[in-house]
Amino acid sequence: MLTDQLTSAAVGVLMHAADAAPRLHVPRSWRIEVNGHLIDVYLDEGRRPEPTARVQRIATGATIFNLRCAAASLSYDSWTSLYPYPNEPGLAARILVEPTGLPDQELRQLYVAILTRQLARPATPPDAQDRRALERAAAIEDAQLSWIPVGSLAVVVTHRGEPADQIQAGIALERVLLTAASRDVRADCVNHTLIRFGERTIEPDIR
Repeated sequence: MLTDQLTSAAVGVLMHAADAAPRLHVPRSWRIEVNGHLIDVYLDEGRRPEPTARVQRIATGATIFNLRCAAASLSYDSWTSLYPYPNEPGLAARILVEPTGLPDQELRQLYVAILTRQLARPATPPDAQDRRALERAAAIEDAQLSWIPVGSLAVVVTHRGEPADQIQAGIALERVLLTAASRDVRADCVNHTLIRFGERTIEPDIR
């Protein structure tokens, strides 16, 4: 029943995946609460300058995506709502997980990438097939990966620049990073706007 609590082992898997999300060089400000099969992600923005708050939202989005992957690894399906209650702005996301006989296989594969992302990989830029896979990864999360005709640069663009869009950008960003890892393409976060593919860089421009 969905009123049952997740087991401590399941919560451990979820928290480990959340901790593995990129920090993007800002203090981690999210807090996760698990109640039954609801996972609430709270973001304490306080009175931080907007540039810092923006990066924290992006980092929180990456954490949310890792939670979805971990849920799939446990054979759970998941549904995510960003800022579900206007009168509770600190609640950045609510994730509902429930058992399913058909968990998202791609998310399960990307969960493996969470565990292996720190492995050394060839320092070569992505080929055309890799680029298409990375573009698809961004598109699945309602973002666009547009390549710049210089080296291996690209921008991740969301439709708007509201707080929910910035979290969505982090979700897309993490999916791109894990997709790269799953394809044995080296991808390193340099800071909150830069990712290095091999010896080149990809710059997500969140707008």
